[in-house]
Amino acid sequence: MNLKVIPNAINTANLVISNIADDPTYFALQIGRRFRGNPVIRLVTSYLDRNSAPVEQRALGAMLNDDSSGLRAACGEWLGMETELPYSVFLANLCIASGEWHLAGMLLDGDSKSSRKIRAKARLMWSLGHMTNAIEILELIGRGRQLSHYRSELATFQGLAPTISAQAQSKSTSSEFRSVLYVATNSLPHTGSGYAQRTQSILKSLSGKKWNVKALTRVNYPINIGKLTAGKSDVVSGITYERCLPFPAKHDFAGRVQQQADDLLARVLNDRPDVLHTTTDFSNALAVRAVAEATGTPWIYEVRGQLADTWLSTRPEDSRSSERYRLFVEREADVARHADYVFTLGNEMKQNLVLAGVDESKISLLPNGIGEEFLQLPVNREDARGQLGLDSKAIYVGTVSSLVPYEGLSTVVEAIAKLASEHSNLRLLIVGDGTDRENLIRLAKTLGIESRCEFPGRVAREVAHLYHASLNAFVVPRVDSAVTRSVTPLKPVEAMASSVPVLASNLPALSELITDGESGHLIAAEDVSEWAEAIEKLILNPENAELMGKSGREFVLANRTWDQNAHHIVEVYERVINKAL
Repeated sequence: MNLKVIPNAINTANLVISNIADDPTYFALQIGRRFRGNPVIRLVTSYLDRNSAPVEQRALGAMLNDDSSGLRAACGEWLGMETELPYSVFLANLCIASGEWHLAGMLLDGDSKSSRKIRAKARLMWSLGHMTNAIEILELIGRGRQLSHYRSELATFQGLAPTISAQAQSKSTSSEFRSVLYVATNSLPHTGSGYAQRTQSILKSLSGKKWNVKALTRVNYPINIGKLTAGKSDVVSGITYERCLPFPAKHDFAGRVQQQADDLLARVLNDRPDVLHTTTDFSNALAVRAVAEATGTPWIYEVRGQLADTWLSTRPEDSRSSERYRLFVEREADVARHADYVFTLGNEMKQNLVLAGVDESKISLLPNGIGEEFLQLPVNREDARGQLGLDSKAIYVGTVSSLVPYEGLSTVVEAIAKLASEHSNLRLLIVGDGTDRENLIRLAKTLGIESRCEFPGRVAREVAHLYHASLNAFVVPRVDSAVTRSVTPLKPVEAMASSVPVLASNLPALSELITDGESGHLIAAEDVSEWAEAIEKLILNPENAELMGKSGREFVLANRTWDQNAHHIVEVYERVINKAL
């Protein structure tokens, strides 16, 4: 037996216990999502979701299927029954896990000394950002993991930082090359997200500039996503990702940050990198900042998103005034102000950092870029479709993306339905996975266009470029929110590299990338009619669409490559290193 599995399994068991203590229903939802394709899970959810099932079973089945309308219907039916407490709390927990906040509040209305109801009320308050209120509610029933975890997280959000036991200067070792230790949340090969792809691209491009690069991921990753056989490191295309796997691993917020700092300190003292580089969120920066200050190592903070606004995007608007949102914004601004230098994705995010008090002279842009296969001439559309088994004669509109509500893909589903009767060869191709995938599939069925829609799910990185190349138009129909107005996604950059015109919501972050009428079209967010008109315009003017695709590729080759980014990163590294000497 592989001995490393034993401590990994123990850490995983403790993590499961912690998750169950904090929110057992959300944990069940995550497991259901992870194994949704499993025949046993399918059988269970179909059994729960049958029309003859009791309302509480139908609600559970709807939650596991990410069927928000089904969950709302079942809970509404229950509320009309005026039944007893136990299932009301059960249903409320389903609603909390699924983000049905108003329904959860209705189900938990009224006073009760039941510990289950008290925990659920605290869970709802916590989820909506009312951190101190949640703790006060839990204190009514004494001690427990949920309470201790909430206290730990609040303390960190309020400014608690990891402690370094001793000051120790870190002087770089003599080497032909400079070195960087890059601290990331997750990575390839275990996570295939845009975040992980960006990290790999940055490190690969730096290694091409004769820098020694090494990455370190967060505490207990990738064990915490079910990789029990994870070892101390992985090598992906020549890039080493080291793992922070303490035993036993802490599972409270402050404990994880402290263990990350302790592990990082040991590596810095041993490897003596010239610079430390980390990315959002602020918990990464807390560990890096503490070690950097203790060892005299310069450090960079890379702001990849506005995570407080990402959190807010799935909450009611009044959560903007919540304690969590306020503290989240404060902590992100605080670590950015203390970094030696800050990178961010675009001008909108840069201006937000300046407004938060970060010195503008130490902020510069590090936009999403292209490399590897996207630098090569795009695969011919017909050849790409042949390799993927797609209809060579159809007109495909679509995306390769994380399928979450703020991506606004329901707008395009409705636009395709609006055009269906006039364009028999029009198809919708939505590649990826996420919490909104099942809702989009249900919407397509409701609108009667399921035969025109393909949802292949998450695909391997090695074939993603083929899906881009197979499209007639790439869509980014994001809703208008704080996070979407500021953050520019990676996927449309790759689509432009594939000579595919991009249709995008007319939002500041996307207008930094798309020139209306040249590389695509900017369209009013959530306006189904305007989206339908823009799609039809491309269908009726294929020559113009081809010209926009070529223009987009020219733009990204000139302005959005990882090699260009690497030049800038190296310049900044040298600057902060020289300043620290």
